[in-house]
Amino acid sequence: MNYNIALIYGGNSNERDISILSAKNVELALNNLGYNVYKYDLKTDFDLFLKEYNNIDLVFNVVHGYEGEDGNLQKKLEELNIKYIGSNSIVSENTFDKLSFIKSIENKFSIPKYVNSGKYIDPPFEFPLIIKPRKSGSSLGVHICHDINEYEYYLKKEIDIYGDMLIQEYIKGREISVSIIEKKNEIIVLPILEIIPKKEFYDFEAKYTEGLTNFEVPAKIDKNLEETIYIDFKNIFKMLGLKDFARIDAIIKDNKYYILEANTVPGLTKLSDLPQSAYAYGLSFEELIDILIKNNI
Repeated sequence: MNYNIALIYGGNSNERDISILSAKNVELALNNLGYNVYKYDLKTDFDLFLKEYNNIDLVFNVVHGYEGEDGNLQKKLEELNIKYIGSNSIVSENTFDKLSFIKSIENKFSIPKYVNSGKYIDPPFEFPLIIKPRKSGSSLGVHICHDINEYEYYLKKEIDIYGDMLIQEYIKGREISVSIIEKKNEIIVLPILEIIPKKEFYDFEAKYTEGLTNFEVPAKIDKNLEETIYIDFKNIFKMLGLKDFARIDAIIKDNKYYILEANTVPGLTKLSDLPQSAYAYGLSFEELIDILIKNNI
């Protein structure tokens, strides 16, 4: 197919290496599908992209973390009037900001109790509790704090790195990942994936180290709860104005779900959640990528 796709990847965030892995998978799929692929590392090649973009039909963004997920890259592409896969700049910005995301859904859906702070505060919840950056991904900067010493050490450390931190009650339950895609005008909730990390939780190492996490897809959960999740998460996708694909993470406890966060540029590595859920639905990786492209042709 004589269709030119710019694959923008890499960038400057601490998720750069994961973005490079996602890009390799997507590049292979695009080549196998017969598209013309032009790769640009956001960190080193964006000036080159700006010189060549008039020859580009569509941008496939796989820049994880800030720049690629927080609306910055999307805004640049919008200013250039370039079509791209994924949610627009405003939706991306509001979703990458975990506080903004929580506030947009908390009146309709269950979430863990939380406090946001840019400075050290006394623990607002009983131990163990969770701290996580307001703006980050891949579980970087996320800690389960079991006592005041861990809490004080990690909160001060991560505030220095990330600024605002969310402090949340710790809900010990089953971790699930719900991937949602669009196929033209149809919103499809893919089979629910249960994450079973061998570590205490699904941190950066567990996410990207083969053998440290088991996955079950479709997850074995109560059918009524499963149906509720399908309906509710599809509504969240529409309510937030998400586009093409997204992933929403949650915890199940006592047959009730609690939403944790959403991701507008889900990982596309071999270990990533969305490709596994797509496969369980009956889609190969190439078919998944082709659906995302054809949404925008």
